[in-house]
Amino acid sequence: MSGVDAVDVVMLPRYVLAAAPLTEERRRELARQAGLADLPITDPTAMVPSDGYLKLWELVEHECGDPLLALRAAHTYYPGQLGLHDYLFTTAPTIGDGFRQLGRHIGALTTNFRFVPAEQTEQECSFDVVLLSGEGRSRELAIQSAVTRLFTRAQHATGRPVHPVRVGFRQRAPRRHDDFAELVGTRDVDFGTATDRVTFRNADLELPMRTADSALAEILAGYAASLPTRPVVTTWTARLHDVLVPMLGRESVGIDEVARRMHLSGRSLQRRLAEEGTTWREELARARRELHEGARRSTANTQQLASRLGYGDARSLRRAAARWAAADRDGPA
Repeated sequence: MSGVDAVDVVMLPRYVLAAAPLTEERRRELARQAGLADLPITDPTAMVPSDGYLKLWELVEHECGDPLLALRAAHTYYPGQLGLHDYLFTTAPTIGDGFRQLGRHIGALTTNFRFVPAEQTEQECSFDVVLLSGEGRSRELAIQSAVTRLFTRAQHATGRPVHPVRVGFRQRAPRRHDDFAELVGTRDVDFGTATDRVTFRNADLELPMRTADSALAEILAGYAASLPTRPVVTTWTARLHDVLVPMLGRESVGIDEVARRMHLSGRSLQRRLAEEGTTWREELARARRELHEGARRSTANTQQLASRLGYGDARSLRRAAARWAAADRDGPA
């Protein structure tokens, strides 16, 4: 089985690099380390693996030594930096309408996020920012920037001091809250919440955009709706195979190294696989078997084939092949 990873428009990793006070040479090196060495230069609509975007956040934070970098990045944002997705927002009549456009056409920016309305009262309206795939510090940084960018984007579009009423983050609380809260735009910040959520006053959501343009908004919405459906996140098992298969026979295939490339810990990967009714050992064996079926047609030497599949010797491969044959005879348990 082969899965398709989530993708982000190339402007997202460019946004991360632009926020980093680094030389261009160092930025290129960090992009390379994140697996984005071929970061497209000319096509602003090109899509890149979301894993690379998430990893880039962590690399840049470590390089700059600034735990508030993702929040500061949202304050350096300028309209148009994220292309079509920005213009869908700025041409809407009001902030609320703009937010609805952002959620409706999120696929123009990423397949790894969702932006959805949550609770609403007579005075307030909440929105959940959902990251579908990603864990650890890279996840925290991506969410921090996405949440904070909502109100800095609204400030640019309206020319008004728009701030959230409160914000909730799933992450653990940082050691110091003061600077964090100031950059998030509200003192009412909770941590360890069930969702990553931002709440605005309904009155603020009715504020008009300075660049509202109904005719252009209609054209942009039609164009966004016409874009081809982007690849979406599939199962963790599929994502594992996308990472694992290219590693077989070329380097170590231990669970910790594979999990690291998926931006998980080994324990988290085991838990994700268990939720899907499988294990690391079962998926490693399945990947080897699938590769064996294709490789044995072109590789007659058993030792070479064993090495290609990541086995220590030909005997180990023969034992594995015998188990696969027995399983075929017996059928599924």
